[in-house]
Amino acid sequence: MSAQYRAVIIGHTGQGDYGHGLDIVYDDVPEVEVVAVADPDAEGLATARERIGAANAYPDFREMLDREEFDLVNVCPRVVTPHAAMVIAAAEAGARGIFCEKPLAASLVEADAMMAACAARNVKVAVAHRRANPYEQYGKKLIDEGAIGQLQVLRARGKWDRRHGAEDLAVLGPHMMDSMRYFAGADVAWAHAHVSQDGREVVLDDVREGNEGIGLIAGSSIAAYYAFTNGVTAHFESQPGDTEAKVNSRWFGFDAHGTEGIISLRNSPNGEMYIYRHGMFIPDGKVEWERVLLDDWEAIAPHDRTHHSNISIVRELMHAIEEDRDVAEASSGRDALAALEMIMAVHESQRIKGRVEFPLANRQNPYEVWRREAG
Repeated sequence: MSAQYRAVIIGHTGQGDYGHGLDIVYDDVPEVEVVAVADPDAEGLATARERIGAANAYPDFREMLDREEFDLVNVCPRVVTPHAAMVIAAAEAGARGIFCEKPLAASLVEADAMMAACAARNVKVAVAHRRANPYEQYGKKLIDEGAIGQLQVLRARGKWDRRHGAEDLAVLGPHMMDSMRYFAGADVAWAHAHVSQDGREVVLDDVREGNEGIGLIAGSSIAAYYAFTNGVTAHFESQPGDTEAKVNSRWFGFDAHGTEGIISLRNSPNGEMYIYRHGMFIPDGKVEWERVLLDDWEAIAPHDRTHHSNISIVRELMHAIEEDRDVAEASSGRDALAALEMIMAVHESQRIKGRVEFPLANRQNPYEVWRREAG
């Protein structure tokens, strides 16, 4: 099949690299030809060019966007700091679609500017959230079909590992916020949260710069409550758990509670799904958790599953371009902005010590505001 799309790749070796395989997704998408890669690290650029098979390589992503002809731009670094500049530049340079690593941005100010730039030019945006995992899509299908009755409550948690609390919320939270909003099928109306440090209320001295460019954060423990516009409620929590572990993948996930059952999803990105066919978990052995297995997905080697999720995301991005609609079967830029807003609501609620309404009036990092107000 001849290529129908031309793509360029933006990475940054040593500063988030190329994300979770966003650079190699087109290896198995024959409709797309990767024509160029940009990376300011010379050694990383040479390695990426060989790995990706790009004809051209640039140390400056802006030069690449100016000189190349392309349809798709992959913004790959896990470090969030350059995302806004990269996405806005790609939109202004004529991209038709952008595939961006999560988190979308470090602040709502940045995310708003990114989405405005893309909307003004009808650029479609997809973000690498776990919604593309087949178990999540199947779970959503079961809920829509009434398999657990009426959905009432969503309960999510981070990995509770070395990144517990605010960092867990910022780095892994985008997946959970996006998934809960996807399952709820509605926007958030308001939120209330509590952020603590070692069992006490956070103070200004606890505020620190987070890793991977996520901005100012605070708190070793997070507890958040959300009310959606359709009456569904949601919780997110991250506490110090197994802090010696590098990652606690199976701790990471969420449960959807309905009037007639519970669906539990665990272990991103591989995916595990369980269903409990009673509206309240009662550990008496009369009702057992059932493991749900999707044969096609289980046939894929675990180390290849993120790659296959990425393929489904870029195919959805291409469909959105061709049908001139928003990304729907994966997380769109608007979805990612909404997930980021749910995260920022946690810290804004802590700052004002009360409930916050959506959309948030404060689009800046709440701790920047707190520091400024404190002088």
